[in-house]
Amino acid sequence: MDLEKILKLSTEERLDLIEKIWDSIETDSIQLSQAQKEELDNRLERHKSGKAKYYTWEEVKIKLDQKRKK
Repeated sequence: MDLEKILKLSTEERLDLIEKIWDSIETDSIQLSQAQKEELDNRLERHKSGKAKYYTWEEVKIKLDQKRKK
């Protein structure tokens, strides 16, 4: 399927295609750099220790909107 055909698909069809492609990727074939591994470890530790900050989608949209207005 070429890009032109993909772009003619509905949003739902494109999301379905993305999901199928994602599911087809062998996780064992993904290689992380040492820096990526360290960042993931740091994030997991912040989560476990309760130091991670989480935001709702609404909070994220407000923050993005504020940045666009600057």
